[in-house]
Amino acid sequence: MWTIRKTMVIDRPVKEIFGYASNPVNWYQFYVGLSEPENLEGNGEVGTTMDMKYTMLGLHLPITLEVTKNSREGNSCFWSGQIKGAVSSTQSWTYNAEGTGTEVNLYMEYELPGSVLGKVANKLVVQKLMDNSLEQTMNNLKDICETD
Repeated sequence: MWTIRKTMVIDRPVKEIFGYASNPVNWYQFYVGLSEPENLEGNGEVGTTMDMKYTMLGLHLPITLEVTKNSREGNSCFWSGQIKGAVSSTQSWTYNAEGTGTEVNLYMEYELPGSVLGKVANKLVVQKLMDNSLEQTMNNLKDICETD
């Protein structure tokens, strides 16, 4: 299992960013390689499920996502999801007030199917692609949320 961490400050209040970023109908707009949800059941609260495609290396990989956490505590918001299918991962997003903006933290653990070949491919190619993809995802979220 591999991990990726990303942090970014977005110049908008926590409530605005979390409201946008935790709504599954918006994910394909900022999350690189993610399709619009299909078979969506729920609005982003815990227990929401959906089918999507994640595009990597030109392949449209089927995945299923279930929201496992969606909460607010004071000036912080939390979202987590479990992804199963062609790529298995757990993602956790934390949104903390930072002055008039929001510090967004992403933590992802993921695993590719396969054994030694999958691990070699991950080390050589996929890990860099995933890291770049999540970096661009964070930049897209920032650009969308900071646009008036």
